Amino acid sequence: MNDGEFHSMLLANQKYKACRNHFMTDFTIVGPVIGILAAVDVILHIRLDLKKVRTKTNFFLAEPSTEVPMTAVVTVAVSTLLSFFLVFLIPIAWLTGLGSNLFWFTFPILSPPVVMWMLGLMLLSLGIGLHYWSRSVRQEMAASWAMSKTHQLVTTGPYGRIRHPSYASYLLCFLGLFLLLPSVVSCLLFLGFPGYYILADSEELNLMNHFGDEYRAYMKKTGRFLPI
Repeated sequence: MNDGEFHSMLLANQKYKACRNHFMTDFTIVGPVIGILAAVDVILHIRLDLKKVRTKTNFFLAEPSTEVPMTAVVTVAVSTLLSFFLVFLIPIAWLTGLGSNLFWFTFPILSPPVVMWMLGLMLLSLGIGLHYWSRSVRQEMAASWAMSKTHQLVTTGPYGRIRHPSYASYLLCFLGLFLLLPSVVSCLLFLGFPGYYILADSEELNLMNHFGDEYRAYMKKTGRFLPI
């Protein structure tokens, strides 16, 4: 190997390391924004879950009208847990000053330009906000597979336009996280898109069995994930 070839390999290795270690995402902006939003969302869920436990409401486990494929359950679990982990790391990256160096294990595939990561921040913030809004409206009402005998159909707030705002919030977060942290690992978040679609389909059959014509009328006025 001559000096020219060695120099070219050295430059290529330096460029690879730069792409690997630096997303160009400004964590001094992203970190506090996502950290505050996520903390508020978590606090709300903890408060409402504790309230639900204290009320000791009698719940019954509702069997889905159709069996949910295990692949859908797995993809939803993997994508959702991964998104929680990445959201948790974002403020850590800011507080520790490590920035994008903290995400070396995700195997970055490109360094997002400002427009890209800013769009990702907007979508992720919107997703967390929608998640907070949907839970604050639903309050202690359980999910469709653990409804109480006095469970009422929630049709206010985001539920007035879309039937699954919580699921929609996850999909927004998945896309936002990928734009913020484009990597091999964050590509796994997209597994949640077909997974949540299948899960919502099964849940709607379950809700139709429980609420009957009331839910069918509600479906005609709302979109599944989008307000159309």
